[in-house]
Amino acid sequence: MKFVTKYTSSYDSRRAVGFGYIYVFRLKEQPFQFQLNLTTTLKNFNENDKTQLRYFIHHILSKWKNDHQNDTIVSLADIMQEDLAQNDPQRLKTTCSEFKYLLNHLQNGAISEASEMSQGTQIKLILQLSDGFQSLLKPYRVPRNYQTFPDHFYFSDIERHHAEIAAFHVDKILGFNRVPPLIGRLLNITSDLRDKATEELRKTFFLSPANNTCFRGHCTYYCDTSHAVCGKPGNRLEGSVQLLLPRPPEVDWQKITHPYRRSYSATRQAEWETNENYCYEHVIIDEDYHNRLLLDMMDLCAFDFLIDRHHMMRISSFGINTALIHLDNGRSFGRHDSDDLSILAPIRQCCFFRYSTFTRLYRLYRKGLSKLLSNSLNIGEQLPMILIKEHLIAIDRRLEILFAHLDTCIQTYTVKGVMIDDGVD
Repeated sequence: MKFVTKYTSSYDSRRAVGFGYIYVFRLKEQPFQFQLNLTTTLKNFNENDKTQLRYFIHHILSKWKNDHQNDTIVSLADIMQEDLAQNDPQRLKTTCSEFKYLLNHLQNGAISEASEMSQGTQIKLILQLSDGFQSLLKPYRVPRNYQTFPDHFYFSDIERHHAEIAAFHVDKILGFNRVPPLIGRLLNITSDLRDKATEELRKTFFLSPANNTCFRGHCTYYCDTSHAVCGKPGNRLEGSVQLLLPRPPEVDWQKITHPYRRSYSATRQAEWETNENYCYEHVIIDEDYHNRLLLDMMDLCAFDFLIDRHHMMRISSFGINTALIHLDNGRSFGRHDSDDLSILAPIRQCCFFRYSTFTRLYRLYRKGLSKLLSNSLNIGEQLPMILIKEHLIAIDRRLEILFAHLDTCIQTYTVKGVMIDDGVD
């Protein structure tokens, strides 16, 4: 079965963004001859077809690396239009003084207004801070030892502020730096929120039978008096506070249709759950993945599996070769006694992985990922015990499972066939 197609890159003067840096690049149009029809969805892929497709992916990502090896790096300050790191043209590091100042401001900055965020299915508040900063608050809903009910579907799970906090630290330790700055904060529900609330939000505040100040907000799930957010004891309220990245019209966001998205149905499975050739039939042949996005998705897959969640977004204003932003982690760390192996489907079916990510994961494995995570949470957070011991044990177990999946891929396609150095750190 021989087909001929021509691949031509048509991108010109695009910009790619990861968290904390933007790549600026230019691609020249160069034709590439390949013996497989990528414009036709092929069913019943044989091993020769898969070999050709894998060769093609290696070729096109090698070309992508060569075309971007001299990319100019711009700091997060240029994205945020804030004076966070104007004196440092390099990538904004999570250890630099500007970053620590930002976290301190999120944790202690005076709140001038609290309003509801319109997007999403659960309650989120936008806090207007001094110096023009805006942050996103996810309030305390359940205790640290809460586990997702086994009979609940993932799309109806309640969001947890401590999961957002832990996910930020995992992302930082993994070296992705794709979760926007976030920290735990202790608020006064009366003086910080009710007294600063917009009129619409203020109308949802009430006193509970226990004489606690509460609010319910407006949203699809868990916004009623039986699921109200309450200060306790007294007016104390914990929450995760995250820097709110620019929104339209400043920048355009793209919620990418994840090729391995859930069916969001109680009765129907997605195709990838029943078709082990799904990656070859739908992902590898898709030109949208003939760039860093393919390996970014594998990074996200590894991150999602370790923390137990599933989501994919990026800022589209900077072009299609843009790193994913790891947002909305409130449903992570749902269960510590089981592992959702379906999250690893992209790695299991595609058997491609970014080499730089693998080397970092291996170093973290040698040092003890759970130990590093525990230390990071203890040092970087004022709120106590963000993760219980069982979740720390689970993250080490999941890292070993991830390595086992990669080992299976390597036994099938060799190290050289699985690991790709695309120049992305």
